[in-house]
Amino acid sequence: MRQLFFFILTCAFLQTKANEIKVSKIANLPEKLYETSGLAIFDNKYLVTHNDGGNKSEVYILNFKGELLKTIDVDEAKNIDWEDLAQDRFGRLYIGDFGNNLNKREKNVIYILRAGFIHDKNERVNADKITFTYEDQKKFPPNKENLNYDAEAFFWKNDSLYILTKCRSKPFSGISNIYVIPAKTGKHKAQKIGSLQFCKTNWQWCSVTAADYDIERNELTVLTYSKLHVFSGFKGNKFWNGKYRSFNLPTIKQREAICYAGKNKWFLTDEYRRGLGGGNLYKIQLK
Repeated sequence: MRQLFFFILTCAFLQTKANEIKVSKIANLPEKLYETSGLAIFDNKYLVTHNDGGNKSEVYILNFKGELLKTIDVDEAKNIDWEDLAQDRFGRLYIGDFGNNLNKREKNVIYILRAGFIHDKNERVNADKITFTYEDQKKFPPNKENLNYDAEAFFWKNDSLYILTKCRSKPFSGISNIYVIPAKTGKHKAQKIGSLQFCKTNWQWCSVTAADYDIERNELTVLTYSKLHVFSGFKGNKFWNGKYRSFNLPTIKQREAICYAGKNKWFLTDEYRRGLGGGNLYKIQLK
């Protein structure tokens, strides 16, 4: 039997640095990207994003000024609930269609776009496909206290994809389970390897909405609506066994997309919400 790890990030462990992070707005995103929900960086000069579920099955290529350069249709793909992007060391892009607000989905999908697709003159690209189910989900939906099969975050590491769930349990527990599947086409069972709990008091503070892994520095960033959580110095997939830092972000917003821009630097986008603003591209940097 696999040994599961549960890392509870209580107030005693949080290393919140209120004055060590700078968030700078770069630009208003184009109006069609009002529900930006994933972000990846390509060739150190382009950003790739997409919209949330129910929108077109398209990815959008931006420059670092937030200007839209190209729209690419993902052929024979459906945007049921696209939630995040991941990229491997070969330049392949993974689109996570695993949003599952009601925990009713019996099949989750990840689309794989080949390396270099953004340079094609053709504005349409074919995708390979992964389908997966969670090894421990038996009911669709499960009981209210076990509503933890929604996901908005994943990342690639060592030929595997790691999926972090978004807690919707009632009462709210704040637990984000970590699952792993092979980063290759086919049907897979997502295996649970551990859990994180950033808090258990308020979904606006500790719901996991995006993640990115820095291959070069062996560092993982997990985004919530209000904080940036950074894990480093770990071995293998025991992300909780290492240095942990947490940083407050100004004002709670619909933040659902992040990617590394270098050492202690990230790009971030938020969704537009009437009366709340958003729909912008930001640069985050540790001071």
